[in-house]
Amino acid sequence: MPAEIDAELSRLGRDRNRLVELKGERRLFLVGGTIRDILLDRDPVDFDFAVSGSGLDFAREFGRKVRGKLVVLSEEDDEARVVCQDRVFDFNGFGDRTIEHDLKRRDFTINALACEIRAEGTGEILDRSGGVKDLKARIIRPVSADSLKSDPLRLLRAMRLALELGMKVDESVYEQGRDITLARTAAERVGAEMLRIMEAAGSHDYLVRLFELGRLQEILPGFVPVLEDERLRKHSFATYYKIEEVVSIDTFFSRFEPEWRSYFDRWGACDPDEPGEPYRRAVLKFSGLVHDIAKPQTRFINSEGEVHFYGHDSLGARIAAGMAHDHLRLSRPQVKMVRTQVQEHMRLHLLATNPELTERAIRRFFRDLGSEAFGLMILCYADGWATAGRTLHLEETITRMIEQKRAEDAILEVKRFVTGHDLIAIGLEPGPVFKVILQELEDLQLEGRIKSREDGLEYLKTNLPGLAAKAEED
Repeated sequence: MPAEIDAELSRLGRDRNRLVELKGERRLFLVGGTIRDILLDRDPVDFDFAVSGSGLDFAREFGRKVRGKLVVLSEEDDEARVVCQDRVFDFNGFGDRTIEHDLKRRDFTINALACEIRAEGTGEILDRSGGVKDLKARIIRPVSADSLKSDPLRLLRAMRLALELGMKVDESVYEQGRDITLARTAAERVGAEMLRIMEAAGSHDYLVRLFELGRLQEILPGFVPVLEDERLRKHSFATYYKIEEVVSIDTFFSRFEPEWRSYFDRWGACDPDEPGEPYRRAVLKFSGLVHDIAKPQTRFINSEGEVHFYGHDSLGARIAAGMAHDHLRLSRPQVKMVRTQVQEHMRLHLLATNPELTERAIRRFFRDLGSEAFGLMILCYADGWATAGRTLHLEETITRMIEQKRAEDAILEVKRFVTGHDLIAIGLEPGPVFKVILQELEDLQLEGRIKSREDGLEYLKTNLPGLAAKAEED
C-alpha cells in the first residue's frame, strides 16, 4: 500500500521535493482523508499533512517556497492551508507529542491513518484503530467512544462521507449521536455539511435518522411544529423522498431537455444577475421538506368541520427563508430559491385543477417564476405524489406547459414585432409601464391577434391608457 501512496506523491513533482527539503529534522506525515482516498482509488481532493512542531510555521514556509496563498484555518488548533495553482495542502501541527496522539483525536478510523514522508520514500501506514480494515468493509466507525463529543458535527460528517464514498455508518456513530447536541455548533459548519448530505442521492434515510436522534430538531428549530405532527412529518419526508427520486434517477422529468440541464447544471442561466451557485438539488430537496412549514400556525377548521391552511404558503416562505439563512447560512440566491418555491408551491396544483387552463395563465407562470419554474414543477409533482399518490394530471399539465413554452420561445426568438425602442420612439419614458406594455403585445403576437409592427403600434393608440393604468396597479 505505501507504493500507491508513493506513486500519488510523486505526481506532486517539485512540491513533494520542497516538502522534504523543508521538514529538516521535523517529522512530516501524510494523514487522514488523503490516504483514505488513495486506498479507495479516488483522486485526493487535497493533501493533508501532520507535522511536529508548528503547523502554521510549516505552512508559511511552504507557502513562500511554492508561491502559494496561505489561509489560516485555526490558530487555536494550529491548522493552515496553502493553495497553489489547482492543489490544496493542509497542515496541522502536533507540537512535541507523537503522531499516535494526533491520530487518536481524529474523527473516524478510516481517517486515522498516517504515512511518514522521508527523503528516501514513504514509510509504512500507521493504523492504530483498524482504519484499513474498516475501509475494506466500507464502514464508518468512530476512533474513540467520545469522538462525537469532541465535535458533534462529526455526526453529519459521517453521514456525508457514507453518501459520498458509498459506505455504511456504524451503529456506534448513532449511539454517540444520541448523547450530543448540535445546538452550539456554528451554523456555517452545519449548513456546509447539510448541503452536501442533501445534494447526494439517498439522503432521505439520513434525514429521517437525524429526526429520530433528535438532531434535526436542533438544526431546523423552526421546523419542529411540523416534525411533532405525525401526518405533516410523514408528508414532508415523502415529498423530500420523491424529489430525491426525480433528481437521482431517470423519471418523467428526464425527458425534458434542455430544461433539465439548464436548471440543474447552469444556475442563473435565465437570470444574468444571479451568479453561479452549487447545490441546486440540495436546495430543491430542502424546499420540498419545509414547503408546509407554516401549516401548524395556519390550521383553521370552519363550521362544517373542514380543515384549511389559509396563507400557509406566504407565511411559510418567510419562515423557511429565515431558517435557511439563520440556521444553515445558505447564500442569498439559495435563500431566494427557498422563499420562491415555498411561496409558490400551490401554484401548479391550482393550474392543474382549473377547469380551463389558458395559454395566458401558462405564460404568466413562466414569467413570474423565471429560472425557478422547472424546479417548482418538480416540487409540486412530488407534493402531489406525497398527498394522494397520483401524478397523471400533473404530468399532463406540465407537459402541455413546457410544450407551449418551447413553441412560444421559438416564435419570439425569430422576432418580436414591437420593442422598447419603438415605445421610446412614440414618446414613452422607460419604466414599469414598459414591462406591462411589452408583455401584452407579446401575448397578442403569440395569439395571432397582431401580425406586424404596424398592428402593434395601432393597438397602442387605443389601448395605451388602460395599459398604463394596469402598470400603476402592479
